[in-house]
Amino acid sequence: MRYLMYCSYDGSNYYGFQSQKNALGIQEVIQNAIKNMTQQQVIIHAAGRTDKGVHAYMQAFHVDLTGSFELSKMKDALNRRLPEDIRMMHVKIVKDTFHARHDAKAKKYVYKLSKKPLTAFQSKYYTYVPNLDYDVMKLASSAFVGTHDFLGFCQRVEDKPTIKTIYDVNITETSSTINFEFFGNSFLKYMVRSMMGTLIEIGQHKKVSSVIKDNLNEPNRKLAGKTAPAKGLYLKKIYYKKVI
Repeated sequence: MRYLMYCSYDGSNYYGFQSQKNALGIQEVIQNAIKNMTQQQVIIHAAGRTDKGVHAYMQAFHVDLTGSFELSKMKDALNRRLPEDIRMMHVKIVKDTFHARHDAKAKKYVYKLSKKPLTAFQSKYYTYVPNLDYDVMKLASSAFVGTHDFLGFCQRVEDKPTIKTIYDVNITETSSTINFEFFGNSFLKYMVRSMMGTLIEIGQHKKVSSVIKDNLNEPNRKLAGKTAPAKGLYLKKIYYKKVI
């Protein structure tokens, strides 16, 4: 039986989602919890990886298990076996042909900036950069929308296409935070953090807004800003139905 599961996590204490040889990944922790619950050695397949220190509201993965389990009890049973910084949110049965990564139609990430210096209780969950011009950042962010070659805004992975579509960049603001939400069909390694790093340097007036279009038209990693810290980035949602 194939199960689709959704989990949230605080990535602060992990070296990303994927299992690591010499460090602890979230995947390994979840696999151990499933083994503890089912007595089955499994490998889970996630909708995508997240980097060291990146968080998730709703990461998706699938896993194959022998035998049947009560869906109503699986979530709580796994949460009892997981550390408090990883929480199972939802479990459902899917077709044997379903694949959490290959069947994903779109993803949404949000990057959180604090307008105020961080307290000890915020330091792992926001990025703070003083004296940012938020208005110019908001205007500049719209240049990312559309289908472009994002080679200049990522770390290149061999054989992975760099042409992606950003459907929307939604910005929400409170008195203390400003959040940049990126909604697209797919994302490359460090892509959102590179986009945000560029917006931050535009907000610092270290770069002009036109650098985004220049980098999309003629990709050059040197045109992008410094990669923004991982701690401000959250995987918000995975979409499995056509969205556009």
